[in-house]
Amino acid sequence: MSIGLGKHKEPLVHINAFAIKGQKGTGYQGADEGPFACKNCEYFKASSSSCGQKDMMEKSTNPKVDGGRRKVDAEGCCVYWEAK
Repeated sequence: MSIGLGKHKEPLVHINAFAIKGQKGTGYQGADEGPFACKNCEYFKASSSSCGQKDMMEKSTNPKVDGGRRKVDAEGCCVYWEAK
């Protein structure tokens, strides 16, 4: 983003797509493979062990449950994790 006089503001976050592990597009990893746990995520629904995060629902190859939510392991993890 240009801020005038030829200077550019550096982005706050640099994501290295090659560093993302797990499922393509979501980074989802099963139990004990990631740094977080789905059970502690804002988008996790315990009754169906599923994720309702928009991009996860669109990009994941996990089975669909509950109106498009994606089946996940309570101990799994993905790049969309947000604390409850």
